[in-house]
Amino acid sequence: MNYDLLEVDKLHFNRLRESVSEKRVNDLFDYFIKRFSYESIKLEGTNSLSEEEVAHLIKTKIIVSELIERDQKEILNYVKAFSYIFEMIKLRKKLNEEILKDIHEILTEGIIIGGRYRQVNITIKNSMHQPPNYLKVYDRMEKLFYDLDNFKGNAIQKGAFAQSQILKIYPFLDGNGRLSRLILNYYLMFKGYMPVSIPLKLKDEYFKSVDIFKEQKLIKPIEEFIYKLLLDQYEDYINLLEEGNLDGE
Repeated sequence: MNYDLLEVDKLHFNRLRESVSEKRVNDLFDYFIKRFSYESIKLEGTNSLSEEEVAHLIKTKIIVSELIERDQKEILNYVKAFSYIFEMIKLRKKLNEEILKDIHEILTEGIIIGGRYRQVNITIKNSMHQPPNYLKVYDRMEKLFYDLDNFKGNAIQKGAFAQSQILKIYPFLDGNGRLSRLILNYYLMFKGYMPVSIPLKLKDEYFKSVDIFKEQKLIKPIEEFIYKLLLDQYEDYINLLEEGNLDGE
């Protein structure tokens, strides 16, 4: 992987961001949050909301009776969780177990009691890997944060490792997938990168690379996936700032 190429795109984007209006930059982040929220909830395939319904809900922040309440809460909670992460990064707060539990609690507000590791064993449908016994979750999460504190790789490798381990351990009863992608972006943004969203067209490739990590402990496939994704999305971000194609502009 040519990380120098990614750094060139990162530098180009940052310079471009400084040359456009603050409103333009805010519009780009609003565009990302709508896209990220929709694509992330759809990866698991359980949320019924359309892309248009997600965008409208994020804009109005009003839950309507015509749509499934839980599905709407997932979206609103996702936006809150992303905002919380953004604030933590601005304060230069390194991710720790307390912050991770706070993020999960925001994600599941009004749905289930969040921020507590699961107390039962679970299975994952259509997966060769099954999460560890619930009695091992505390130790596995403690080791995860030890490994993250002593991690020697770059932000992409660290984010890939963190999100893949969360999906492997599956520490909570619900929201692990959404949480893992927020944690990935926590590490990317902490090091000055833009966040990434997993396009639905790349769903199979994404889960395949995660499964390879779960089963073979190989980080390279998911690292390469995120690297290519970040590179492509930087090109998109640059084009959007240069050409003004945000939300139909």
